[in-house]
Amino acid sequence: MDVHMHRPTTNSKHFVDALGAFWPGLQVLMGDLKPAIEQHEVLYQIMKRHNFLPEAVTADFQVHWGQHLLRPEFVESTYFLYKATQDPYYLEVGKKVLKSLQKHARVTCGYAAVKDVRTLQHEDRMDSFVITETFKYLYLLFAKEEDMFLDISQFVFTTEAHLLPLTLARLSNSTAVPVSDDFFYDEDEDVEYEMACPSTRYMFPGHDTLYAGAASLRKPLESLVEDSCPTKRILKRKLTAPEFQSTSEEHLKLVRDMGITIITLPDGRVQLLHTFANAKTPEDGEEGLMFMQEMIDLSRQQSTNTESPPKLVSFKIDGQRHQLQAGPAQFGKDLKNGLTATGKVVMANHVRGCGGSLQNGESMWGKIVIVERGDCMFVEKARVLQSLGAIGGI
Repeated sequence: MDVHMHRPTTNSKHFVDALGAFWPGLQVLMGDLKPAIEQHEVLYQIMKRHNFLPEAVTADFQVHWGQHLLRPEFVESTYFLYKATQDPYYLEVGKKVLKSLQKHARVTCGYAAVKDVRTLQHEDRMDSFVITETFKYLYLLFAKEEDMFLDISQFVFTTEAHLLPLTLARLSNSTAVPVSDDFFYDEDEDVEYEMACPSTRYMFPGHDTLYAGAASLRKPLESLVEDSCPTKRILKRKLTAPEFQSTSEEHLKLVRDMGITIITLPDGRVQLLHTFANAKTPEDGEEGLMFMQEMIDLSRQQSTNTESPPKLVSFKIDGQRHQLQAGPAQFGKDLKNGLTATGKVVMANHVRGCGGSLQNGESMWGKIVIVERGDCMFVEKARVLQSLGAIGGI
């Protein structure tokens, strides 16, 4: 957790952000290998739970900000831990990161940021650090020494993954660089010592290998996140998006409990806004996220459906036939190949035709009912008319 500079025992925030995932890598460079292994393992457990590391998590590992911008810091620390330990465990961590990127972030022209790790909805952005840092560290993690075109061990990475030669440590701030190939310098014992690694026998007494020592640190932490914030529970759904009816008071109350605000637009369309903090309970908030994702999926299905060509509405007034073009609904029978809906016409009263507002329902049996757009969705108007025996609606 971030702390106040002059009060290091006091937290400055009640959450941890994803940028802090660089810290285990810095600990490795300072030789603090044990705490680096432990801190990285906690981050990895959070990452496994959500497929990605959320932009911020609370002290009990709840999602604070669900966004994931494909940041490099976690991969950076994974790379440094592998270089320090050569433990294949960190190759598996990198493999998990790659699989998540390929499965959940890959799009036609690159990799898209994730708007919320709980819904895995994409965001229309790909920051420059994805290529210059995230992919660079992933490449270095899996690359073999013979595949490298320079000796990485002779360089140190800046916080933006730029390479600085270690020879700069032997030069004063007034020395001109770069130096010639035949540049000669006296050996600096302090610098050479700083390039040495800590003794694994000293760090992990009682373990034959570095792998075993590192595993002994990870073992107590492998279920820390899950025990603090369990996910392997079945969430009993109260309402799914396909079941939702905007005219049902019960449904409206359920979505409000989920933290969803419903706004009816002037043209009759309905806009849904979800705020996790407004949910009645955390479980309702989670169901709200799933409900919103289902709504997004439904809208995508509608947008990918092939548009139906206009149909003809034909009617007579005083013996004279009139014909108008009309757009068919995206539900119900497909009026083609000679299939028609024919009947007498009746005007809905109330004209909007939403549930609970109709006063002339008994006159709609076997008729085509004319309604006005607004107050509820078209599909809701159709359900109301169908329940009253109408054969169609305009």
